[in-house]
Amino acid sequence: MGPVNGGRIRAGARLPLNVRSIRTSFQELTMADLAFVVTTVAVFALVALVAKGVTKL
Repeated sequence: MGPVNGGRIRAGARLPLNVRSIRTSFQELTMADLAFVVTTVAVFALVALVAKGVTKL
């Protein structure tokens, strides 16, 4: 017989431990967004510096 018996979960059946790891906190998402923005700005600043250096040649 399976873990479900008459609409009730059998006492020995356990939920997987990784259910909680699926959730992501708001702070983690905010930090990921901030890291993306900072990285993007840094890349564009580097491209601008390279372009400025090329024009001086």
